[in-house]
Amino acid sequence: MFITTGLSSPPDPATRLGGRVLVEWCITAVLAIALVVWLSLGEVTRRGDSIVFDAISHANATQAHDGIVVIAIDDRSLDAIGAWPWPRSVHAGLVDRLKQIGVQAVGYDVLFVDPTDDDDALARSIREAGNVYLLAAIDTPGFNGRQASVSMPAGALGTAAADIGHAVLTPDQDGTVRSLPLWASADGITLPHLSQLVAKQGNVDTPPPTGAPGDGLLTSQLRTLRFPAGAEPYPTVSFVDVLRGEVPAGFLKDKRVLVGATAQGMGDRYATPTSTEGALMPGVYIVATLTQAVLDGRYIQPINRSLSAILSLLPLVVMLSGFLWLRPVANTVLGFGLIGLTLGISAYLLIQGVWFPPLAACAGVIVAWPLWSWRRLAATYRYMQSELNDLRADTETHHLSALSPGAKWQAGDEIARQVLALSSALKQFRDFNRYINQSIKSLPDAALVTDLYGTVLIANRRARDLFAAIELEGAHLDHLFQTLGLREWRSLIDAQPGIRDELQLADGRAFQIAIAQLVDTAEQSAGLIVRMADVTPLRAAERERQRTLQLLGHDMRAPQVSILTLLSNETRSPKIEDQIRKNAQQTLTLAEGYVQLSRAENQMLSFGVANLGDLVTEASDTLWPQSAAKGVELVTPEDDEEYLVDVDAALMRRVIINLLDNAIRHTPTGGHVACQLSRWDDRVLLAICDEGPGLDADMRGRLFQPFAGGNVSGAGLGLAFVHTVVQRHGGHISIDPPQGMTPPTHGACFYITLPAVEGEPD
Repeated sequence: MFITTGLSSPPDPATRLGGRVLVEWCITAVLAIALVVWLSLGEVTRRGDSIVFDAISHANATQAHDGIVVIAIDDRSLDAIGAWPWPRSVHAGLVDRLKQIGVQAVGYDVLFVDPTDDDDALARSIREAGNVYLLAAIDTPGFNGRQASVSMPAGALGTAAADIGHAVLTPDQDGTVRSLPLWASADGITLPHLSQLVAKQGNVDTPPPTGAPGDGLLTSQLRTLRFPAGAEPYPTVSFVDVLRGEVPAGFLKDKRVLVGATAQGMGDRYATPTSTEGALMPGVYIVATLTQAVLDGRYIQPINRSLSAILSLLPLVVMLSGFLWLRPVANTVLGFGLIGLTLGISAYLLIQGVWFPPLAACAGVIVAWPLWSWRRLAATYRYMQSELNDLRADTETHHLSALSPGAKWQAGDEIARQVLALSSALKQFRDFNRYINQSIKSLPDAALVTDLYGTVLIANRRARDLFAAIELEGAHLDHLFQTLGLREWRSLIDAQPGIRDELQLADGRAFQIAIAQLVDTAEQSAGLIVRMADVTPLRAAERERQRTLQLLGHDMRAPQVSILTLLSNETRSPKIEDQIRKNAQQTLTLAEGYVQLSRAENQMLSFGVANLGDLVTEASDTLWPQSAAKGVELVTPEDDEEYLVDVDAALMRRVIINLLDNAIRHTPTGGHVACQLSRWDDRVLLAICDEGPGLDADMRGRLFQPFAGGNVSGAGLGLAFVHTVVQRHGGHISIDPPQGMTPPTHGACFYITLPAVEGEPD
């Protein structure tokens, strides 16, 4: 449902502000996007991205491959063998020892470019081993004015080696090694990295095109590595221990062995992403790291720069969207969230083997944030000033301002003055809103305020009591009125009071419903206010008045008229006196029944645990003289089982007496009235059956209604009393037997069920 009234109004300041804000947003978006693209394609954030890369790599360092062992030319080996360089025969001894052990491959991260007298011994050992790979030296600048020179192992060593590789290291601008080239070319000679030879045992892929003679150093197939943690991350043994046979053969058997220098002041050392506290990693371990990467086939793949620029724009696009839809605080949370998410995604991708530099994306969010805040603040200030001026000029709310006086501006700049004025206006708005809420919630009737579509916005306490099982905020009037049994309610909007606006609920309550429209300052319908007045006491009073009038005007008047008529007869016979007595007794019975019914409906109950069998026995004893005089036998339960119920004993005894008295009066002489007690699930069942004529269909439909008449004496007040008392005890009375119980073939039976309790009678 949608309600409209009045004419459309011209664009307000908020609409004009929206256009200005959109222009500012477009300018902010263009500048921020240009910044992100420039940063993604350039080198400005390279150093910062490297720091992030190192932090993630250090936190997620890879496990060192257990098939790679480093034989270290360490300080202890230098002390034992002598100063460097060692005779080539020493290296020959190591190669022979490794051949005896049975290693898979040996990579010598040591240069043998200068010839010596014992090269033949080493060449012979290398040739016999068949799995030893040596290094070539690449010098830049090269010799004799060349850009680069390649020096192969001296003499027969180069031809004896299984293959020759390079060990070129390519540190980044900050001196940290993060990537290594699989191939290097200089002066027309192309060499694989020593790590490829050791990992693949010489079966390297086809090399890339070789550079021409005279070319400088060219590297290709750069691989970003996953570094293990620590300065010496791989299993390491001393050169001298292996040479002397002090290392168990099983430790080296079938392993890939790298021989390199780790002694202080000897060999190259570099920082890596996993370096800590300034510790540098010897070059042989960097070679081992690339060897592991080749073995596992696991490298870190940097994202293409163009794709990186596109991905870096995504957080900015989300942030720019948030500028249009979210509040400043939400944008702050969104900004921090996007920065954290970007860093988190970058870390996750790096762990998975993909490197996405995150700082360009973060910079876009960080720059756009204050830029947009500045522009929006300026636009908001202008709008706030315009609206405050309009508010001061509004004459219709001027008289309510006395209920909420604002603070006076004393000192400060223009911003402070506007903030104070806005604070006063907001205080007035909150006060007016509170006055409205208090007014609605203090109404004595159930009241609801809805929007144009019938969705509940405000509900007072009485409305919550009426719809106790429903969450009112957000509920719709269609659903609420359907639960009350009212299908069409829209016709009640602004309708005149009448009979059709009164609703009778299933539980007997009655409500009068009034619905009015709420109209705003533009004469447009803003919503509805619904009032539901509980008129149940009024209707109950009317019924009580009607019942009293019926009792006084008909049921009690008729026997009184008969008494007066009989008294006017001058002849007084015993028959006339007996009739007078019966009429007087009928009047008394009506009065007593009416009093008992009123008490049953209104008096406070005094509950206590009682044995229903005892109450039946007491009621039977009370009516024994009447049953004996008529010759009707009262049959009561003879078992000793207790049937405990929580009841008002006096009222429940009166209930049983009323039913027994009714049964005695309708049972012929010589018959009997039976009282039976049993358990029925978690309840106690009392059945009182007579042998009378039974109940016809018409009487069954109105049996427990006051003044039902028929073949039940006391104008039906006795059974109305019984029905009221049983219901107030949480029980049920019926003339139909419970499911599964056989009904009597003749006469009438009343079945009472009451909740059973555990305990002792009071």
